[in-house]
Amino acid sequence: MSEHNKRLVRRFYDEVENQGKLEVVEELFAADFKDVYNTASPFPVKGIEGVKKLAVGLHEHLNLSIDIEDLVAEGDKVVARIACGITHKNPFFGAAPTGRKFVAQGVEIFRVVNGKLAERWVYIDMMPMMKELGVVPAH
Repeated sequence: MSEHNKRLVRRFYDEVENQGKLEVVEELFAADFKDVYNTASPFPVKGIEGVKKLAVGLHEHLNLSIDIEDLVAEGDKVVARIACGITHKNPFFGAAPTGRKFVAQGVEIFRVVNGKLAERWVYIDMMPMMKELGVVPAH
């Protein structure tokens, strides 16, 4: 069970987040999927269309790529420690595109129900990037 759940998460990052294969979303996610908490999304992510919308938005604005640093599974949960490679190629929170590259560290927890990703809690530390872009004060 744990290995199957880890494969789901690996496929999400590899195929959906990194390659933009939106047709895979239905296979990996429950129809009523929701992000319970998401620091990286400017809107609530609910259902398959929400997952697709976020994946497209992240690539359009940040040219995102994700590397899995650690992946741990137990029961119905999978925890991923990730590194997000970001290229600032479009306006972001009012900051004009710079073309600069950043790495944001994060942790995501997924809950698997009936063999599909059903819930996700996301924390991505984008504060260092936002400070460097002048979006928030660099105190």
